[in-house]
Amino acid sequence: MTPVTLLTIGALLWVGLLFAAAIFGERRPQAFARHWAIVYALSLAVYCTSWTFYGTVTQAMRHGWWVPPTFVGTILLYVFGWPLLVRLVEEARARNSTSIADLLASRFEKSAGIAAVATGIALVGLIPYIALQLKAVAQSFDLLAGELFGGAPGGWRDTAALAALLMALFAMLFGTRRTSASAHGIVLAMAFESLIKLIALLAVGGYAVFVLHGGFADLVQAAKHLPPPTPPGSNFLTLVLLGALAMFSLPHQFHLAVVECRDARDVNHARWLFPLYLLLISVFLLPLAWAGQLLLAQSSISSDLYVLGLPLRSGAEPLAILAFLGGISAATGMVVMATLTLGIMVGNHWLTPLLLPRVGGDLRNRVLWHRRAVIVAVLATAYLYSRLIGASEALADVGAIAFAALAQLAPAVLAALYWPGASRRGVLAGLALGSSTWAYTLLVPALALGVGHADWLAAGPFGLGFLAPHALFGTGGLDALTHGVVWSLSANIAALLWVSRNDDSGARRSGAVRALTRAELREVAAGLLDDQRVTALIGAAGIDDDQRSADDGALKAVEHELSALVGAASARLLLDAARRGARGELQAMTQVVGEAREAVSFSHAILDTALANLSQGIAVIDGSMRLVAWNQRYHSLLGYPPGLLQVGRPVADLFRFNAERGLLGSGETSDLVQRRIDYLRQGSAYVFERNWPDGTVIEIRGNPIAGGGFVTTYTDITAFRRAESDLKTANETLEARVESRTRELLAATEEAERANQSKTRFLAAISHDLLQPLNAANLFTHALAQQLKHPQYRPAVQNIASALNSTESLLSGLLDLSRLDAGGLTPRVRAFPASELLHTLTTEFGVMARERGLRLHAVPSRLWLLSDPQLLRRVLQNFVANALRYTQDGHVLIGLRRRLGCVDFLVGDSGCGIAEIDRERIFEEFQRLPSAREAAPEGLGLGLAIAARITRLLGHPISLRSIPGRGTLIGVRVPTVSPAPLPSTSTTAAPRPFASGYCVLAVDNEAAGLHALATLLTGWGIEVLPASSGSAAEALLATRKTDAWILDNHLDGGDTGIELRERLRARFGDHPAILVSADHGPELRALAAEREIQLLHKPIKPLALRSLLARLWG
Repeated sequence: MTPVTLLTIGALLWVGLLFAAAIFGERRPQAFARHWAIVYALSLAVYCTSWTFYGTVTQAMRHGWWVPPTFVGTILLYVFGWPLLVRLVEEARARNSTSIADLLASRFEKSAGIAAVATGIALVGLIPYIALQLKAVAQSFDLLAGELFGGAPGGWRDTAALAALLMALFAMLFGTRRTSASAHGIVLAMAFESLIKLIALLAVGGYAVFVLHGGFADLVQAAKHLPPPTPPGSNFLTLVLLGALAMFSLPHQFHLAVVECRDARDVNHARWLFPLYLLLISVFLLPLAWAGQLLLAQSSISSDLYVLGLPLRSGAEPLAILAFLGGISAATGMVVMATLTLGIMVGNHWLTPLLLPRVGGDLRNRVLWHRRAVIVAVLATAYLYSRLIGASEALADVGAIAFAALAQLAPAVLAALYWPGASRRGVLAGLALGSSTWAYTLLVPALALGVGHADWLAAGPFGLGFLAPHALFGTGGLDALTHGVVWSLSANIAALLWVSRNDDSGARRSGAVRALTRAELREVAAGLLDDQRVTALIGAAGIDDDQRSADDGALKAVEHELSALVGAASARLLLDAARRGARGELQAMTQVVGEAREAVSFSHAILDTALANLSQGIAVIDGSMRLVAWNQRYHSLLGYPPGLLQVGRPVADLFRFNAERGLLGSGETSDLVQRRIDYLRQGSAYVFERNWPDGTVIEIRGNPIAGGGFVTTYTDITAFRRAESDLKTANETLEARVESRTRELLAATEEAERANQSKTRFLAAISHDLLQPLNAANLFTHALAQQLKHPQYRPAVQNIASALNSTESLLSGLLDLSRLDAGGLTPRVRAFPASELLHTLTTEFGVMARERGLRLHAVPSRLWLLSDPQLLRRVLQNFVANALRYTQDGHVLIGLRRRLGCVDFLVGDSGCGIAEIDRERIFEEFQRLPSAREAAPEGLGLGLAIAARITRLLGHPISLRSIPGRGTLIGVRVPTVSPAPLPSTSTTAAPRPFASGYCVLAVDNEAAGLHALATLLTGWGIEVLPASSGSAAEALLATRKTDAWILDNHLDGGDTGIELRERLRARFGDHPAILVSADHGPELRALAAEREIQLLHKPIKPLALRSLLARLWG
């Protein structure tokens, strides 16, 4: 598949999004009901075709326009002339017009001639405009393919032909799938297309201004060196006029702005939103022209393609593709809408009047095939026109010629709206003369230039200079466009005024036309409408209908109804044929619609049967808020009296009847009715329930239908609501019982929690009280070991120390368990290097390993961990202590194994191992395995239980692998973080022996503990000042200078060591201080850190105390 093929497929898929948007809009017509005014305003931007996307850049380069003059005219019309558009919408709706030709024909005596001429002008005017789209697509495709893929687009030499073929296909998919002239799905597709091209053009403009240049100021400065633009002269005002007239003279613009307008109030939104869109899409046109001249002046790229060439030549290929797709969207949107409207106009006003008397069969299929044939013919002609003009015309010039042709319809439209005296012949004369003048002054010169026979243009035909197309009757001072527009519109208006003022044919004809009888009118209507509708329009049949003339109201009603089916001109033809007594035409019409009527009747019979057997009441109203269908269930549910439900009955009458019976709630009847009518007109779906006075509950559900109107269903849900109420009562009873049980459970839970807290407080208190004497005993034992001079007593002293350590471990474990169970520990998570833990563990357990003859090795690591370092250290201390305790010989290894976003901090040993059946039991309190008792009798069975609780608190899972007889590998999984810079610290020297002369204040309210601490410190050569209270400490310090303070935290009288230290510091200055406490809680640790006081936990480890004093004094 070649790159060009891929580019083509991509463009097709892109344009296919428009088709998908149209399908979505058709299948879900109310999807954007609340914002339909915005969708409607955006769809008007189909006006911005490829001429806007490419050609207006050429206009800006020639004349220096920031906003194209056609846009100026459009903006002026919507800002100041919007009442004209509102009136146009109302007039077209009143006449049920499906096109601009239909409106003119309906206004001027239902003239088929006016409709045919207007259709011809639209066809001739739109063909150059469609040719413009083909030319733009072909030029942009060839440029993109050539620049991206280095050459012509392969075998597809004629890109315009391919574009015409594909656009014909898309136009038929869009516009010939149904006979209805109105298709809200296409409106949504055009709104979507408008957003696509706006985004594309703004993206390219922003790139040219802010990427290729340094902003608007930089680009304006650079543009000062460009050749000055040509003054616009009269051409500017001409284009402003054409831009204003285009809003209601372009057939596709008329279709979107008028036919597809759901509500005349939508024009009020469009009057500011559409001009805003035009200003946005214009903001970068002149900057693009400047940037193109600066960067592409020496290249072969035409100014029409600067939008595409700028990103291509600057290396922004994706942006170039976006610009290409924006141009494709703009061209496709215009072609689809133009061919759709032309198909409707040509079918209704050319083919139907010609073929109707001679055809039969399925009228709908014939209408669709007529439209498809028109689409193919129009695009084929546009393709030939694009080939004929070749490269001789810029896109801007082609667009201006098309606008000038279609402007010939504007005087007739304005006369239809504002001049009651305008006649059919006057309009025909104006259209004929104006379009002929346009063809001679603008179209013929363009074709002559295209084929290369333009020599006669300046001299005039046959050398008659006063007939020169660009200098008619010597008016050669104007540019070609202004000259052609002025002459053509002047001739148009002059002929319209003169002929209308002197035409009395209408009066003569009105007196000569035979009046239709009621029977004849009924026969005409019965050929296209069902009997019920005919009766509603004309009335019931009478025995004297052959003699009675049909009244004007019935004539207008039937003609209005037929216009929606075959167009206003064709409807007038049928009525004229009836007046002339041409029964053959009427019989042909009956034959045409016979099969369709049978199909419709059969469908109606099925629908009526289905509706009659539904359990729901159903009512259908049309866009005029009138009742058009209902079923018997609806009648019985709402209890309407006989005769009230009739086809065409205003729904307001039904609402009023219901309000008077109290079915619509309280309030004024008129307010209740008006509120519901206003809501229905908004087109929003609704669901609500109504409780009627007799206790009946009705669910009312309404859904809007395409084209206006509602389908409303009425469902009796009384039994359902009663069952729901009973269920709700049962639920409430059940909820009350559940609530009662919940309160009981909460009370039991609170009682258990209080008991647990009491247990925790008890354990904490008893542990504190027991640790006090243990602390003293431990200190006495250590002091005794230092002073012992008889070796035979040393084993006994060591046994005492071991027993005290075991007791301390038991109490510490109990305290830890109680704190963990009560939630008394709060992790203080931070980032820290793993090397800190590794160093701490090897230093702490190195002596123990050597004493046991084991090798303790830690693998260095540079990883950083995210955890609470103190709690994690306690877990790992337990792992290492167990490994050393239960390993008889061999080694213990500490290391880290990387995982995704975390590490396994592992401790491995070559000990006795753990059987698989015991691997969960070892984490329970006071559980020791028999093999563990043999290897280390001194264990208590609390360490792993505490470690497991800590790891759960931290969210670090424990892993365990073990082989009995070979060893165990236990670890904890810890998150990792990126390394953080460490604060610079000096290396701490090892504790050195104390020199004599140090003096320490020791404060403890327990005499035994105070004496033991003094004995230990004295053995180290330190003078001790013992005090049992704060006042005693103050008295001692008043007589002796000290080097450090060791303060117990729990003193008599509610005093604490922290408070005492603050009082002493305030009186005697700052001194190194150590706080001693049996409280392991995080609150005390945080308070000590805040007050900058060192903390030691009881029982005091002599080595820890000695190291701390050495650090304080070192």
